[in-house]
Amino acid sequence: MPDYSIKDILSNLWKKFWISMSLPILLFVGVVILQKLEIRIIPPGSIRIWGILLFVLAAAFGAALPILQRTSFHDKFLKDNNVNIAEYIEYQKRLFILCSIAVVPASFAYMFIVSPLYMYGSVLAALYGIYSTLPFKDKITKELRMYKIEGQIES
Repeated sequence: MPDYSIKDILSNLWKKFWISMSLPILLFVGVVILQKLEIRIIPPGSIRIWGILLFVLAAAFGAALPILQRTSFHDKFLKDNNVNIAEYIEYQKRLFILCSIAVVPASFAYMFIVSPLYMYGSVLAALYGIYSTLPFKDKITKELRMYKIEGQIES
C-alpha cells in the first residue's frame, strides 16, 4: 500500500478539482461575457420550459446527486468498515465531476435568459456544488479521520 502524506493528498485533490472544473467554469465565464456584450444567441424568454428543466438539472447535479454519492460512499464504509486512500480519492473525483456538470445547465440558463427564479436558482445550485466539493485541508483531514484512513497516510 503506497504511503501518502496529507500534502500529497491535498495537492492531488486540488489538481483533480481544477481539471474537472476548468472547462465548465470557462463555459460559464464565456456565456457571461456574451451577455455583457449583449450578443444574444436566443431571444430572451423564448424558451420558457427550459428554465424549469435547467434548474432541475443544475439542482440534481449540484446537490442531489452529490448527496446520493456521499451517502453511498458512507454506507459502503459502514458495511465494510474499511476504505483505502485510493477509493477515497476516486470518490472525491466523482464528486468533482458531478458538481462540474451542474455548471453546464447553469450556463445555459444564463445564456437562454430564462426566468430569473430559474436562472439564479441554477447558478446557486452550481455554486453550492462547487463549494461543497472544494478540498480544504480541514475538511479532508476530518473525512480521513472519519473513514479511518489517517493510519494509511504519513503525518
